[in-house]
Amino acid sequence: MKFKTRLTALLLTLSILLACLISCASGNEPEETLPQNQSENISEAETEGEVNQFETPSSFDIIVGGEAAVKIIRPQNLSSGDSYVDAAIGIRNSIESSTGVRLTMGDDFKKATESYDDSTVEILVGTTQHAQVAEATAGLGYGDYVIKAVGNKIVIFGYTDEAVTYAAEAFADIVAEYKTEENGTVSVSIPAEALNIAETHSKSKALNAVPVFKGTEFVATSTSDEKVDQIILEDATAESYAAYLAELEAAGYKKYTDNDINGTLFATLYNDEYTLNIGYYKPYDECRILIEPFEEKTLIGLESDNKYTAVTTSQITMLGCEFKESSGTYKGNGLSLLYRLSDGSFVIVDGGHDTNSSYWSNNLINAITEQAKGYASGKDIRIAAWFVSHAHGDHMGMLKKEAAQFAKKFTVERVIANLMSDEEISRSLASSYGSNFGGGEANTTENVRKAAKTLGAELIQCHPGQRFYFADTVFEILYTSEMFAPSTVNALNTSSILVRSITTDASGKSTSVMVMGDVTGPAMAICNKLYGTNLRCEIVQVAHHGYQTWGNDSAMISSYKLMSSELVLWPMGLHAYETYKEKAYNKVLWDGTNKNLQGVYVAGWNNTQHTVPLPWNGDTASIVSKITKEK
Repeated sequence: MKFKTRLTALLLTLSILLACLISCASGNEPEETLPQNQSENISEAETEGEVNQFETPSSFDIIVGGEAAVKIIRPQNLSSGDSYVDAAIGIRNSIESSTGVRLTMGDDFKKATESYDDSTVEILVGTTQHAQVAEATAGLGYGDYVIKAVGNKIVIFGYTDEAVTYAAEAFADIVAEYKTEENGTVSVSIPAEALNIAETHSKSKALNAVPVFKGTEFVATSTSDEKVDQIILEDATAESYAAYLAELEAAGYKKYTDNDINGTLFATLYNDEYTLNIGYYKPYDECRILIEPFEEKTLIGLESDNKYTAVTTSQITMLGCEFKESSGTYKGNGLSLLYRLSDGSFVIVDGGHDTNSSYWSNNLINAITEQAKGYASGKDIRIAAWFVSHAHGDHMGMLKKEAAQFAKKFTVERVIANLMSDEEISRSLASSYGSNFGGGEANTTENVRKAAKTLGAELIQCHPGQRFYFADTVFEILYTSEMFAPSTVNALNTSSILVRSITTDASGKSTSVMVMGDVTGPAMAICNKLYGTNLRCEIVQVAHHGYQTWGNDSAMISSYKLMSSELVLWPMGLHAYETYKEKAYNKVLWDGTNKNLQGVYVAGWNNTQHTVPLPWNGDTASIVSKITKEK
């Protein structure tokens, strides 16, 4: 759904000017008109000076003598399943069910040389381009809906899917209420005062935590986790983004952090009720506003808070996850990455399979214990963060099954993930790639929550542009599935987060590692456009084990070219590697296209380990590989 708030602002301006002219001519103050059922959150200031430019009749004849007297109009160029299309169909079906009369439907298409007929009585559903819609929706917040008679039009509108559906159902109830029947003939005539409702939908209250972003075009709302709402807007600029942040601060929000990645801008603001993570996506002219209830953990920590004492050196270890099933089939995927940081703490990414999960837990526990020798043991060993890339069993399955083992042995402080809402998961399961969820893994939220609770760790929902500071390493979130909205996530892999770590030593030397999890080509197409050459990194973990890109091979090829990495960490077994290394989207890593390449390291068999010092000194001789061969 799309809605041009700039049109609303223009009409309000014209209305105010007209009011002033009338007032000056007559010497009287213009009367203020307010809907009878106006929502409390729509302030008096927002409606002050509003003047209706259309003359509204006292009643609306919907059905006369058993015949439809009006037509339902919805926005053009919308596909089946869009909330406005569904709402329009729902109104038609509900009216037919209660009256036996079927209203016709159409859209708001008109030629450039044509004008809308303001004299025709119509039911306008959603963001049609009629001026009556702009007048009816003036002053609404992003969580509101409206049913309003303006001139000869009945406007039915809501920003969210839930709100517009609720408004459509409420209108159908009004039609049923005013139905009359005489000698078996149905008529419906609704008084205009019954068509004057503007309220906040109960599930959309959080969206009204922010003012409407003037001058932008509303695109859609979406959800992540079960608590995070997103507002997606087009036609934003860097200037309007800055002005909007200033407006938020004037409204009582405090600026917490900001970040600039190749001109894509991010900021976090908060007040006592909500934390906002806002992004300006320059190449798309988009602004995205993420709203979640305020908790201390939503303020993830500042660089100035990152005080530590170095007790060891930093490094990253990739652990092998290949194994052979009883059938003789080799399983070559899985991801287990272990960072040791200079303060002696650890950061884990994923951890490995749910199949044979004790292998992977033992391997990881032993690696942590061994690497901590000399400065910590037992519960004094601290895992500062455990990143979950996504919910597939070969990535978080071990954590799901073996979290209690880590809770007994170590102190785990936080689990960081980006969880999909049940609504998002349901849409994805219904898509053509729904089978990629498989094996109960669609229960993303519950599995991660349970694991975090078992670990005794704080669960943090990460968002694009955030930076987590742990000792000498910062972990920067470059992509979450929130950036894929409003499109349906085409595969669970597309929900995989993209994280870049940057480790910097006392001399200022840095090494960046791109942790790709199972991120897909369609997701990387977004990142390529947003970040461009800023994706450059010294080390890359190959996405999705090199298997497939889920629909966009060329985007993955472009990503690897932009990264132009010296070292490639390939989370795959050697048996699978031989099969997939010749794929075009993999060859670009090693076939001479990348002039920087110095080494490709394949995860290999159970408990094989490749350890790279961080920052990396550029010498492959400094990389320690412990190779475990198939038994």
